Amino acid sequence: MANKIAVVYQHVKINNKWTFQKAPTMRRRFLSDGAYYISWYEGTRKRMERVGPDPIEAEKALLKKSAELSFLAVGGEIKANPADTHVRVKVSEAVEEYLSDCRDRQGKSGYGLAARTVEAYQYRLGYLKSFRPEAYLDEIDATFIRQVRRFLIVHPDNLGDRTCYNVMQAVSTFLNRHNIGAAKPFLREMSFPPKPVIPYTHEMMVKFFAACTEEEGLTFKFFLHSMGRDLEVAFVETRDLFFDNNVLHISSKPDKGFRLKGKRSGQATIGRKVPIPAAFMASLKRYCEGKGPRNLVFPNGKGGVQNHFLRICKKIAKRAGRSDWREFNLHRWRKTGATCHHESGVSVRKIQAWLGHESLDVTLDYLGVSDAADDYSQDQVNKGALAGFV
Repeated sequence: MANKIAVVYQHVKINNKWTFQKAPTMRRRFLSDGAYYISWYEGTRKRMERVGPDPIEAEKALLKKSAELSFLAVGGEIKANPADTHVRVKVSEAVEEYLSDCRDRQGKSGYGLAARTVEAYQYRLGYLKSFRPEAYLDEIDATFIRQVRRFLIVHPDNLGDRTCYNVMQAVSTFLNRHNIGAAKPFLREMSFPPKPVIPYTHEMMVKFFAACTEEEGLTFKFFLHSMGRDLEVAFVETRDLFFDNNVLHISSKPDKGFRLKGKRSGQATIGRKVPIPAAFMASLKRYCEGKGPRNLVFPNGKGGVQNHFLRICKKIAKRAGRSDWREFNLHRWRKTGATCHHESGVSVRKIQAWLGHESLDVTLDYLGVSDAADDYSQDQVNKGALAGFV
């Protein structure tokens, strides 16, 4: 069934954020200043066209588009008229429209676009907006993109190769939405060196944990044994700890807007199980006494989600007298846990499942190995290289 409905939106600023607000018919000409857009669907794809700041012109454009859609719905064909006025759209306005759409796709259940994905788009496309704030979409060609690339390379923030690549990738994705493929060839030419993640040594961990308070020690030993990502640890609830069989269930929390990676494997829905050493699990059980099943295990001072694990980690490393405290990060705990388990004889397949990697090749590359060891069970966790840190 053909789409026959067009809607008017206005680009307005609410609480210092630009957003698209549907303009009611009776009040359209009394809305605050801001460009109007006509929105309609072509099949399943949503289209938006800027029609300027005049509410009366927006009303005319709506009537015209509605008539066009109705005509097309009964089999009519509309030929382009060269005399039609072309409405130019600024890159900055198109970016805000795109980000607004991304926020809508984020949803409320945690299964749309991840919050961090939207934040990443906003950060990366900010460079495109700041390059030439008054530029228009129809100006973007190979020369424009080449200038954007140079702008990133010589940027005063001294952007790394990986950051430059990520920005160009976001720019390419955004431009594809507007059927502009100018950035694709440049993206293929760009690259960045792999960033190796080096496990912590035994000596580093001994000094680090010696400088921890009891709660800090539990927190970062949890990072070590769970091999969880920072947000996975931040959203662990008491009910995720199975004390009877010493297992951690890392799972999505849709009601709190958190989802796991792993859509293809289904892990985002069912989560994953990780064995935890019995002695450390006993310490966690004592620590969680009095907590409700939906309480976070490691909340911030107000009982909410802790977003400062990295800062705390570096602070402890500095307190421990480490001259390399700036190099301490959360991912190294994950890498250390996986490496120690592998060196203790745990199979790569099991480590893959515990890490939540969808591809075995990713785990092999992560561990720097080319083959799998024999299978071992939970005893390996209790007797392996990490047994001294419970």
